[in-house]
Amino acid sequence: MGFKRWPAIIAGLVLLAVVVTVAAVWLSSDEPESPSATPPSPPTSPSPSAAAPSPSAQVTRQGVVFDFADGLERARVVGAAAGPLAVREESQTGGDVALVPRDGDFAVRFPGPCKKADEKQCPRAILDAGADAALNPRLRAFRWGAAVLMAPAETSKGSNVLQKGYSQFGTQFKLQVDGIEGKPSCVLAGPQRGKNVIHVAQAARGVADGRWHTVECARDGSVLRISVDGVPQGTAAVPAELSVENDAPLRIGGKGVAPGNDQFHGTVDDLFVAIG
Repeated sequence: MGFKRWPAIIAGLVLLAVVVTVAAVWLSSDEPESPSATPPSPPTSPSPSAAAPSPSAQVTRQGVVFDFADGLERARVVGAAAGPLAVREESQTGGDVALVPRDGDFAVRFPGPCKKADEKQCPRAILDAGADAALNPRLRAFRWGAAVLMAPAETSKGSNVLQKGYSQFGTQFKLQVDGIEGKPSCVLAGPQRGKNVIHVAQAARGVADGRWHTVECARDGSVLRISVDGVPQGTAAVPAELSVENDAPLRIGGKGVAPGNDQFHGTVDDLFVAIG
């Protein structure tokens, strides 16, 4: 091969390399991007009004749901009790339970913390759903809970979310959020060897952070459980023979409206009791 032909050969090879490179780039532009090519976006924090997953939707056999879609005055009843359950607001000293918007529906807000030196002058308000016998689980497995929204400044020594019965006599089930850390707990109480005993399953984490959280209590045989946002948080042993039955009203936001009522400060939605 003569030396005069080398420049033409080299030029041809260079042109071929350019063509191959351009074709490869063009073909790769139609391929889907690898999942690892783009780092995942950082998770966005939910807004305070964002809906927390609601366990109340699981009330299918017997129980009651307070979702406030129809206002304060009625609750949706499932199972043995027919028709809506009447709900009555009770208040003292200017207390008020207010409907507030939540994701196209409503939640209810209770009176805020009171700084008055005389607790008797503090606003107090609750919802009373009456003493429906269908809400007595007796020895059956049952669950109860709510979606709660509390700011750090809305905690107190005792904040009752939902309760039926009293701990000092008879039987009781209750959901509360207690202490400056706002840790929720589930309570079962009843007679044991001649005196009333209180059984408490407390969550390891607080919920008073300005965001919605779901808290669920569950009694199954001799075990009482608490979950927060679907995550198990704690358990307590209860007597398997403890039959939870009383003629006390189901109350939301406090045990009554007298001073020292364990007033709940904050907002709640999707409260429920599910039996069986």
